[in-house]
Amino acid sequence: MRQSANLSQAASVVILAASMMGLAAAPAIAQEKTTKSNPFFVHEGITKRLSEHVWEIPDESRPGVPNVAIVVGTRATLIVDTGMGQHGGTAVTNEARKLSKNTEFYLATTDFRPEHITGGQALPPNTKWVIPAAQKVDIDASTWKYINSFVSRSADLAEALKDIKLRDPDILFDRTARIDLGGGVIVNLLWYGPARTAGDIAVFVEPDRFLHGGNFLGSKAYPSMPDDTPSVGNWLDVLDKLEALQPLIVLPNHGPVRDATLIASQRQVLRDLQRRAMQLKSEGKTPEQAGATLTAEFDVKYTDWKGLSNIPGIVRRYYELTP
Repeated sequence: MRQSANLSQAASVVILAASMMGLAAAPAIAQEKTTKSNPFFVHEGITKRLSEHVWEIPDESRPGVPNVAIVVGTRATLIVDTGMGQHGGTAVTNEARKLSKNTEFYLATTDFRPEHITGGQALPPNTKWVIPAAQKVDIDASTWKYINSFVSRSADLAEALKDIKLRDPDILFDRTARIDLGGGVIVNLLWYGPARTAGDIAVFVEPDRFLHGGNFLGSKAYPSMPDDTPSVGNWLDVLDKLEALQPLIVLPNHGPVRDATLIASQRQVLRDLQRRAMQLKSEGKTPEQAGATLTAEFDVKYTDWKGLSNIPGIVRRYYELTP
């Protein structure tokens, strides 16, 4: 296991060419109709350019669909997150191939959940999947539990996750991986320790100063902090590290693209919640009482923030930080 990884090795063009021929056989019109019919499928034909080397397939504010980023260098292309299942991975692959003729692909996934990794089975077979060792532990422990839970919830989710075959990661790293895509395009995969999940990463692209914030950032939305959240304290510290990167463009896992002010605003709101939660705790309020009080208070104080129902969970995590 290495502290950092520098990745630039060549991949097989022959395998990729065979994959391209197989995907090209599907009628484009029929595929678009099928994709649009399921709310959990990544959509083709909506890709937007964010910078010189970075494109986004937006989630369109749909739950269960990630913001996918595609980073293109002169030698290789990197995809950040895959969407759900075969349809998701096929859509992402098709969009990536529209952007360049590169035959070398990398995949980074911001966490272990199905909407971020299960489309990997449809990416070109020579794609190198690069993740931190901590995310591999998450995948082994939890991904199939999430898949089985999702499949049981609705017919649409069952369709999106039909016939899943999880591929194995190709490269594990400890803290950082630095991937040279060619033409001066460098992608930095950054693991700062446990936060929303144990294996969360952020992705920073040079020279575009583009940041995919993964789970660390929501687009003006209170994040979900369930009982199994590994470290809310570290989550708050990570925001300082992300701001220190001085990004120009910030893409969260879900919601509209923003700029670096998103990091400062999220830190302000979460620190404010922490401060008030500690005040109420010192007054003898239970987590449930504090959660209800702060939900009402922050509804008025931050009128443009979404996800108020997540505030009680955040308050419980803050209560756990101090005895």
